[in-house]
Amino acid sequence: MKLAIGDVVRARDDKALGTVAGVVGRGNDRLVMIHGYGGMRRFTEPGGLDLVARHTAPMTTGRQVVTLIAFGLALLAAYIGCHSARDLGADWLLSFLAGLGGYAAVMTVYQWWFRLTGPRRYRV
Repeated sequence: MKLAIGDVVRARDDKALGTVAGVVGRGNDRLVMIHGYGGMRRFTEPGGLDLVARHTAPMTTGRQVVTLIAFGLALLAAYIGCHSARDLGADWLLSFLAGLGGYAAVMTVYQWWFRLTGPRRYRV
């Protein structure tokens, strides 16, 4: 199971809800620290947890700007691909596929960047 700090989990033994605060231990002896309601803190084995909800942070302004720039570049690459294919005498289907390839190339690079700089999940 992969957990990130802030994920909501439920302990199987007493059905208590809490948020993941951290992972402690080395190798196979790992424990997950859970913050519960009323300031409760406890350590639980990862096998005794059920994931209830994932924590997702809102997009920052910088990430939103990069998203808009990537989308604009993807549309430009799609237009250039379509236009170049039509200028070379391609049919409409081939020019559409060339534009789709240009769009997909830019958006794939953006998705890789987003995954590398996104929230970290830890295998426990």
